[in-house]
Amino acid sequence: SGCNPELLRSALKPVKKLNLLQPEQLEAFESFPDLMEIAAKRVAQDELLLVDAPDEFLDEILSSFMKDPVMLPSGHYVDRPTIAQHLLNDSSDPFNRQPMTIDDVKPATELKAKMDAWLAGKQAAQMSDD
Repeated sequence: SGCNPELLRSALKPVKKLNLLQPEQLEAFESFPDLMEIAAKRVAQDELLLVDAPDEFLDEILSSFMKDPVMLPSGHYVDRPTIAQHLLNDSSDPFNRQPMTIDDVKPATELKAKMDAWLAGKQAAQMSDD
């Protein structure tokens, strides 16, 4: 998925041959595939950290790890972008269909602190394993 580093590397030859980029642009283009591979590895490592996340850390609609958890008026927890997207199409709480706006959601600060502590522990354990 996404951009293929090998495809970018293969594009270097014609870019150089046809003189399509200025020297500083060419240097950046040449380094891009390596930077992309590093970023992809980091994303994969981060995703592995979240594999065994407790259910309470998962968005109740998408079942994905929340980055900005909020509590809905119905008491359910979702990620802020999830409910913001939902409210663009439907101005009701998705769990009980009661009218609501984005102003009705409350930051789940205690849950966020718990999630951050759990994630920090996982990252520390990963670093000690490396």
